[in-house]
Amino acid sequence: MIMAIIAVAVLFSVSPKLEKQVSQPAPPPQRLIIAPQLPAAPLLSVAVTLECTARSSGKIENCQVLGETHPGMGFAEAAVALMREATVDPGPQDFQFARTIQFRP
Repeated sequence: MIMAIIAVAVLFSVSPKLEKQVSQPAPPPQRLIIAPQLPAAPLLSVAVTLECTARSSGKIENCQVLGETHPGMGFAEAAVALMREATVDPGPQDFQFARTIQFRP
C-alpha cells in the first residue's frame, strides 16, 4: 500500500502541470479624438526689411530682402513690389539704403 501511495505521488510530481489558459481581456475600442479647429491667430504686425539702391535720377532699384517676421507668407514679395513704384528726390549720386515696411491690419 505504501508503494501505491509513493507511485501515485511520483506520478503527480513527474506529470506536467495543467495550467488554466487565461485569455487577456480585449482592449477597449480606440476612440478617435478630434481637436476643435481654432481660428488662426491674427497677424497684428508684419515687418519686412529691404536694402535698395536709389539712383541719382530718383528711381529705386535692386531691392533685396534683409529680413522678415513671417517668411513664406508673401509679405517680402509685396514689400519689393511696393518699392518698385517708390521714388526719392534726385541727388548727386546713387546710394544704398535700408527700409523696414510694416504691414498692419
